[in-house]
Amino acid sequence: MSVWMKSKRWLGVLLLAVCLAGCGTGKESNKTEEKNKTEESAAPKNKYYFKTEGRYFQMLQGSEFQPIYIKGVNMGSGKPGTFPGELAITRTEYLNWFQQISDMNCNTIRVYTIMMPEFYQALYEYNETAEHPLYLFQGVWYDEEQIQETADAYDIYDVALQEACELVDIFHGRCTIEQQAGKAYGTYRYDVSQYVIGWILGIESDAVFVGNTDAEHAEETNYQGKYLKTTEDASPYETFMCKLGDETLCYEMEKYGMQRPVSWSNWPTADMLTHENEPDAEKEDAIIINVEHIQATEEFEAGVFASYHIYPYYPEFMIYEGQDFVDEYGNKNPYRAYLDRLIAEHTMPVLVAEYGIPTSRGVTHANSVTGFDQGGVNEDDQGQMLVSMSRDIYESGYCGCLIFTWQDEWFKRTWNTMDYTDPDRRAFWSDMQTSEQNYGILTFDPGSSQTAVTLDGSKEDWLEKDVIAESAEYTLSVQHDARYLYLLVSGDKLNPETDRVIVPFDITPKSGSLSYETCQFSKEADFVLDLQGKENSVVKVQGYYDRYPVSYTAEMDMTFDRSGYGGAHDSDFHPVYLCLNRQLFFPVTKEWFDYGRIETGRLKYGNGDPNSKSFDSLADFCYGEHCIEVRIPWGMLNFRDPSTKEVEEDLHGENPFTGFNIQQINVGVGAYGQTIGMEAYTWNNWDVTEYHERPKKSYDIVKDYFKDLEVPKG
Repeated sequence: MSVWMKSKRWLGVLLLAVCLAGCGTGKESNKTEEKNKTEESAAPKNKYYFKTEGRYFQMLQGSEFQPIYIKGVNMGSGKPGTFPGELAITRTEYLNWFQQISDMNCNTIRVYTIMMPEFYQALYEYNETAEHPLYLFQGVWYDEEQIQETADAYDIYDVALQEACELVDIFHGRCTIEQQAGKAYGTYRYDVSQYVIGWILGIESDAVFVGNTDAEHAEETNYQGKYLKTTEDASPYETFMCKLGDETLCYEMEKYGMQRPVSWSNWPTADMLTHENEPDAEKEDAIIINVEHIQATEEFEAGVFASYHIYPYYPEFMIYEGQDFVDEYGNKNPYRAYLDRLIAEHTMPVLVAEYGIPTSRGVTHANSVTGFDQGGVNEDDQGQMLVSMSRDIYESGYCGCLIFTWQDEWFKRTWNTMDYTDPDRRAFWSDMQTSEQNYGILTFDPGSSQTAVTLDGSKEDWLEKDVIAESAEYTLSVQHDARYLYLLVSGDKLNPETDRVIVPFDITPKSGSLSYETCQFSKEADFVLDLQGKENSVVKVQGYYDRYPVSYTAEMDMTFDRSGYGGAHDSDFHPVYLCLNRQLFFPVTKEWFDYGRIETGRLKYGNGDPNSKSFDSLADFCYGEHCIEVRIPWGMLNFRDPSTKEVEEDLHGENPFTGFNIQQINVGVGAYGQTIGMEAYTWNNWDVTEYHERPKKSYDIVKDYFKDLEVPKG
């Protein structure tokens, strides 16, 4: 038992002193001074509410420190219709979210940079009355523009330290920041210092940033601060980290007499392990950031901990390095194998500060061993996979886990779709093809109270005015919202199981085909929806208007067959693909893995009603009585921004992946082999995005697992 836990009477006085320091008095009574003299040998040197102890954190509860297992979520600063720099989330929204997060049996939130005053006010107000308060890990963001310019950590030091010092004052409710574009500002009056567990400084640092810093500052290998110091084998980048942490701690101790545990963001790319079979070693295994090279001095009692972002599908060694490892549940589990190997390198607590699975329709990386993919995962499976990873983290002896992330973030981009969207308009629509937008436990469904159409095979959401086109057999109705284009194909004699139904789309007037196999069209079609049963329904794209061979195959998929991708009016249609990775060579096993792509145009049958027991969040189409409901994500139809009707222009021109604005699209419907007429569908542009919040199905699954998750006994 520590000195802290033996000295209960002293702790009461200590907490009073903390509060007084936060109010600016800093004075103690004569009785307290006398007690300080008589119990000087037993008194702690510093004031803090949280500390590290062994492999875990401890929190001051009453007069004693008790172990706490960290379980929580990361939180961004964006919501639909706004970019994070607009900082538009309200105090009421934060209060509601905090309640939902706590109800999910979380005890911790992490943020990456300074938030608006409403965030800290809401945290204070929520915790003042909450039965189970929420605690905060606070980040300090590095200037990414400066990093891009010089790739030198010492060039961003002053700005990072300034943000850290401002945050210290914010914790104690004594800060005013002048208004500045894209950053938090305002007057911070609420003292949340007792709720801030610790610091997670910085961002994920890559080989260029760290390598260049080490080269430019080779002499910076030693730092001996008041609270932190480097070991003799520290690198220049680790020395930078140590100095930033120490001066942050110094500022809070000198001004407020308080300290809290500290760490720095890290990820497998910069771990201290060797990954000999990593196919991209120059990028993913070229640097080491070892927080064990940063140690606490005797003056720093709160403690240092390690912090990692660990996902199951990236880098490649996360999939293939431990693919033969079988866990105690009988499953192949390279994720657990990595966790075990990493924590064995540490003597301090290790926090998994990010881990997650997105519920996007599009996929960015695929895990061929476990199926824990970056996308293509529905909400139920997201919950099960989060529980699986949470269990691995817990059973490997980590001090806690923070899910990435609480809310979906429409403004986000990812590498295999970022060229396909207008970066200035991403926040105004929901791209189900982009994995980064869909990591949340909380989703934002379009519509003020419900989506335009519930994909359930019912005609209840459809009116006569929605009818756009007709053929001898079928009627086509169309609606839309900020996420999907919705279609209803109906007919008195329609048999969804056996009829082959064709729906052509004319997106751009600059290209397209008047035919598809044996079908003829009245206008030039760029895409075709080919409905032919639950297993074989697809969207196909006319070769000239296909993004895929233009964007990636020239440099990544050298085996791709480019025949049939010729003229603007050719009649060849092709599968709609998304790129996953280039061809990989594993240097130790001497294996080649073929270039990775996924046919994202292949449609999934299911029920898209969140209130249904058979709900599948990734369902694309559903059968009803003599009808088929379909929803197609805007991104699959080459929309760069549906809110302004911006589509891809000429993918084969001088500037591919640039947009232009159309007035309408043309759609039609008919049986396979027929001539199909096409009619116009249009909508009003929008700058205001209507949406409503909904916890995903993963919410309750995580809630049940987190309920009894505590520091292991003994």
